[in-house]
Amino acid sequence: MITKSSITQIEDEKFRMKKNTVELIFVVLLMVISFINTSTLFVSLLLLLVFLKQKEIGAIKIINIITFRTIINPGIGVSIGNLEYFKWVILFGCSFFLLLSYFKLEKDDIKKVNFILFPLLLFFFYNIFVALTFSSLPVVAIFKLISYVVIFVATLIGVGYTFNKFDWIKWMLTMFKLFIMFSFVIITLPVSYLRNGSSFQGITNNPNMFGILAVLSIALFFSSLQLKIYKKSIILIILPMITFLMVFLSKSRTALISCLVLLFIYLIFLNCNKFLKIIIGNFLGIVLILLTLGSSLTNYFTDFLYKGQDEGDILNSRADQIETLISNFLLNPWFGNGFSVPVLSFKSYMFSTEFIVEPGNLVLSVLSYSGIIGFLLFSTYIIRIFWVNKENFKDVGFLPLATLLISMGEMVFFSSNNIGIWCYMYFAIYIFFDVKRSKVNL
Repeated sequence: MITKSSITQIEDEKFRMKKNTVELIFVVLLMVISFINTSTLFVSLLLLLVFLKQKEIGAIKIINIITFRTIINPGIGVSIGNLEYFKWVILFGCSFFLLLSYFKLEKDDIKKVNFILFPLLLFFFYNIFVALTFSSLPVVAIFKLISYVVIFVATLIGVGYTFNKFDWIKWMLTMFKLFIMFSFVIITLPVSYLRNGSSFQGITNNPNMFGILAVLSIALFFSSLQLKIYKKSIILIILPMITFLMVFLSKSRTALISCLVLLFIYLIFLNCNKFLKIIIGNFLGIVLILLTLGSSLTNYFTDFLYKGQDEGDILNSRADQIETLISNFLLNPWFGNGFSVPVLSFKSYMFSTEFIVEPGNLVLSVLSYSGIIGFLLFSTYIIRIFWVNKENFKDVGFLPLATLLISMGEMVFFSSNNIGIWCYMYFAIYIFFDVKRSKVNL
């Protein structure tokens, strides 16, 4: 029997769908306009502020859309680096607005935030001490530290306050579906191989960037499959297959290994009967046997891992990065040398965004930046993040795990001006996800 309340609910659902469609079209148009030149990019960033009408939800959308715009292929659109300082103003403005939501959190959510915030703030103040005492570039180190902690905490609080009001999983899913589909559409075009002519980068600015975004996509697809989002759609089955294909084309070893780890964990926690798991396990076993016995497949896979270099050391392409990190760590093993800054032979209090480091590995980076003491503080709040919602790990644990996996080979965890924001979004979604309170339609 159709009641008046059910009719109202259907009408509300249709209105939300129509509203979401209009918003999506608006975002896509802004994105296209921003590609033309620096002036249109500036206008599109200004127009993004319209989302502030949605308050905290809008602020989170803005920092995510800016993150998406940051990684766009330079052959498709002008670099957002031309407006770097304006971008920072928007990111910090939205972040400080979200920080105020701390006082609006429910009691249980405040406990969750405080559980993680305490060791995080210890890490923050400890690294300020390290920057002032040991760093070659203390001002730059403190700025990078502030940008990481402020945006991380703001994202955490913002998602915590809005999770009961807005479906962040489905919203992020829409964004990553667009990323995968648009990349697939241009798979045969030269612009998809712009960086080096051979490795696939899709709509991103780098093949390695495509690889790590593919990992984040796979993690979200697996979580969505576990939660049975879009039950009647096969798109969440097709998209992971397409993504794996493009990961091979990107030649990103970090991405391939991370995707395989996530797939293995997904099979362990798969919400299906044991018989189906056995079938899938046997299928994967056959694939591995073919890879082992088939000489052409083996040669291709070996070449993929070694990236065409002489066999003997799979980490040869990262040798310089690893050697630098270890050398920096040994200079000051207990306290480190400053947060995300190079080690120089002199000390300077100048400020510049030109001091870029390529850390490569999360563990070695933290040891180099903050020493053993800082690494223990960092490990404490990462472990607490996983612990605080362990009962829902089998459904959404792919999200925080993916952020750590990609940062073991392409260290983007602290890059708030890059895709670090998506790492923070994934942590926040995991922390506050609760089947009973979630806006996800299960």
